[in-house]
Amino acid sequence: MISIQKQSDDNVLTLKITDTLTGEDLDNLVPHLKDQVNTSDHPHLLMIMEDFDGYESATAFWKDLKLDAEYIGHFDRIALVGDEKWQEWATQVINPLTKEELRFFSLDKKEEAKNWIT
Repeated sequence: MISIQKQSDDNVLTLKITDTLTGEDLDNLVPHLKDQVNTSDHPHLLMIMEDFDGYESATAFWKDLKLDAEYIGHFDRIALVGDEKWQEWATQVINPLTKEELRFFSLDKKEEAKNWIT
């Protein structure tokens, strides 16, 4: 499930990702991503992955990868907040491949992530 929130800073799109991610969740996310990159001079993305249980199906996982590939390079900064080692590892692997500033923060550093992203 993806909860979409705008912070007081219009440059930041905040996604809270919990439970199981479905293809429908990703379909619903697309207009928000498009709006963010088209209306903000310096778009930032804050993703908070808390109690994330994975993907509903391989199709949802594949859709997420395609979405990532489509929007890579459109954000100035991306912060990923999570509690899993693989999330930190994925951030480190992807970081050299993008022009965005990309950082991982553990859940106990959520406020630090919010400050960094703005």
